[in-house]
Amino acid sequence: MNDWPKYQVRVPGKWVLAGEHTVLRGGGAVALPHPDFFLSAEFMPGRTGKLVITPPPAVQVIEELLHAVQDQVQTFSLPEGNFRLESTIPLGAGLGSSAALCVAITRWLAEPLQIPKAEQFEFARSLEHRFHGQSSGMDIAVALAGEPIAFSMDGGGRPLGIKRLPRFTFHDTGVRARTSDCVRKVRELRESSPVLAMKIDELMSQAARDCTEGLIRFDSCMNDSEALEILARGLTHGQEAFAHWQLVPEGTENLIEQLRNQGALAAKLTGSGGGGYVVALWR
Repeated sequence: MNDWPKYQVRVPGKWVLAGEHTVLRGGGAVALPHPDFFLSAEFMPGRTGKLVITPPPAVQVIEELLHAVQDQVQTFSLPEGNFRLESTIPLGAGLGSSAALCVAITRWLAEPLQIPKAEQFEFARSLEHRFHGQSSGMDIAVALAGEPIAFSMDGGGRPLGIKRLPRFTFHDTGVRARTSDCVRKVRELRESSPVLAMKIDELMSQAARDCTEGLIRFDSCMNDSEALEILARGLTHGQEAFAHWQLVPEGTENLIEQLRNQGALAAKLTGSGGGGYVVALWR
């Protein structure tokens, strides 16, 4: 196929304020596009005889995703031309690297495969299943929206319309973990200690409710101090949930304590846990 159009897109990474893991069981979550990390993709059609993918480390994952598309769409064949991928989103850090890639691929294929905008979420989510086994779709939703969202499995992503955010900073734990491994660890706890697991889910669900309320209050400029207090409470509860799930890597509590000593109101892991980044809230 040589009639594919030139294509270029930039997709943000994501970070989760609260609601990790419980979102898979019907809980709510709050997720935002990351201000610093992005994935860019570009396709230039040409008579190359095949699809040339660069850089080399991206070849395998792109080919796997495109083969997944071929499994879904029998009439799909690879175009001729050059596809280039660039990303500053750290891998295994809970910042949505796989979702950003799936959204970029989906948007690239949307015109040639005539994927309606209303169906792009499910298309991208089906691709992300290749990475996580079971994707809530939250990362996909925030990457597509490009703005803060409230998310649930039943309701999908709901843009919060927030224009004013408090100050958040991001701090690398230096540890990396696979999302699927973290999901499995939480699932095993539910199987071995269902009562405890339910209590942890409620703790994280309350964290998500507090964080949603805090963001909305801060955006409205009604009472910044009160909004920050609610947000800090939500972050603290969220970090407690990660600790109960035993998904806090060594050294992270010391990092959080250092941030608190420097004036942070609260801090927690963001993403699936086990490593990645800590997000800190400041006055």
